[in-house]
Amino acid sequence: MSDRKLTKVVAGLFIAAMIMGPGPGLRLINPDPSDPDAVYTFLGIPTVYAWGLFWYLIQLVAILVAYRRLWRE
Repeated sequence: MSDRKLTKVVAGLFIAAMIMGPGPGLRLINPDPSDPDAVYTFLGIPTVYAWGLFWYLIQLVAILVAYRRLWRE
């Protein structure tokens, strides 16, 4: 993959993670409070924390790829 294309992919992923982590993505995962069968945990941690950690992991991967492949002298 060319550096120019990789730059666009990494930047797009990072921006998407910044938007989806704390933003509209929370509306996708938060259950309806009036639902009696709502599940508020994922693997033993609150769903909101798991959602945030997932997107922070995506940001970390984007930064590491940029560091290893794009940020050269």
